[in-house]
Amino acid sequence: MKTVFRNLLFVLSVATIGACNTNDPDLVDPILGTYVGAMNISDPSFQSTAVSVVVTSVSTEVVKISPQGGHGTQWTAHLTNVAGVFTCISCVSQNQITFTKVNGVYNLSYNYNSNNEQFSGQKQ
Repeated sequence: MKTVFRNLLFVLSVATIGACNTNDPDLVDPILGTYVGAMNISDPSFQSTAVSVVVTSVSTEVVKISPQGGHGTQWTAHLTNVAGVFTCISCVSQNQITFTKVNGVYNLSYNYNSNNEQFSGQKQ
């Protein structure tokens, strides 16, 4: 039984390491597109506004976040895929971004510029 458990643990470890591989040339492809949702912006007041955000590829691991209609700020994020969740590990000081797949559809949520801009939306 110990051997079976040890072998299972080994297989899961290898699968987990493979899932975290950020050298995949198509890493950001599934999350590219237009997301529709709501954005809160703290200036002039913290209010919710309906916004579309376009996510485009800068490189195999970097995306550009472009809010449409003059809402919010355009910025870039270097993403890592950890168990199917795309996130920017190096962004934690001022920006957080997460792409998750729920019921077959990608969702984007982010806080930008020390939480002064918040967006949550679904890929169209």
